[in-house]
Amino acid sequence: MSRFGHRGAVLILLTAAALAGCSSSSGEPTALPPGSGPDATSAAPTTAAPTTTAVPTPTATVGTRRSPIRWLGPAATGPRADAQEAAKSYWSMVVRLAEKPDPADPEIATLSVAPQMDQLVTLFTNTKAQGIVQRGPIDGSVTVAAVTGATATAATCLDQTLVRLYDRAGKPRPGSSGSVQQFSVRLERTGGAWKVSTVSTGSPCTLPR
Repeated sequence: MSRFGHRGAVLILLTAAALAGCSSSSGEPTALPPGSGPDATSAAPTTAAPTTTAVPTPTATVGTRRSPIRWLGPAATGPRADAQEAAKSYWSMVVRLAEKPDPADPEIATLSVAPQMDQLVTLFTNTKAQGIVQRGPIDGSVTVAAVTGATATAATCLDQTLVRLYDRAGKPRPGSSGSVQQFSVRLERTGGAWKVSTVSTGSPCTLPR
């Protein structure tokens, strides 16, 4: 995959596939991996700040106020439930850092392990240096395929068609809209918690409605 600029690579979300590089041979940033889109009115639920006047804040797995994630599909049960929640939290973290890149953010180590953790650090170091950010609503689903001992696999479908990339001046980059794409996620259980170890892109997918 090329680097931050082609339509199929549009979202910073996409991690591994986009990590091969963050600038093209011409010096222009290339696209990031694909995106999705609930309407602003259908943004994920919020909770009020505990001490001040009711300032809505997104929960741990719904992205940000300007980049909400609406999770669709059934909740997993049994041993797959924790892995599903870990995958959702991972994507929420990636969406948040795509909007405001910070390679030193502590959640990177909390929600991922090498090699994915190292790839995220590289990705957000590059996008921060280039002034590239990503914003827009996303629809998604996470289906845990299997849990075997300390490993789990999950399929994530993300609709990022309303997501856009913005340059340092805050202008949307032409052709930077996202698409609907599936990602294969591998998780490892370490320190009593599920963490994402690899992410790879797959074919187009269909979200449950």
